[in-house]
Amino acid sequence: MNLTRLSGALLAVALPFAVTGVATAASTDTALSLTIAMPEGPATTVELRCEPADGTHPNPKDACADLLAVQGDFAALQAQQEPMACTMEYRPVIAVADGTWRGEPVAWEQEFSNPCTLRTSTGPVFQF
Repeated sequence: MNLTRLSGALLAVALPFAVTGVATAASTDTALSLTIAMPEGPATTVELRCEPADGTHPNPKDACADLLAVQGDFAALQAQQEPMACTMEYRPVIAVADGTWRGEPVAWEQEFSNPCTLRTSTGPVFQF
């Protein structure tokens, strides 16, 4: 009987911590599918997970660091990048991000005039 009371008391103490741990893990869940597509040509897609940085992205650590700096706001990535000159050629490319950033849904898409402007605007996030 004493063992049952002790087990119940331990469970009552441990349960709130277990539930809190699950909620914290879900709030930092980041799983993104990043795609680069050209109107005439195949699309390239990679997976990016953050905290910890992982996935099929060739540089997940730097990509996650840039996204963390802008709190997952893809539109704000350009302000984080070093200015760089690109040619004026018109070769449109579309960047797409779908998934979750820290548990929040992400659905972002933008067309850039050429691959160079994509790279200079999004840094390592879309460098694959």
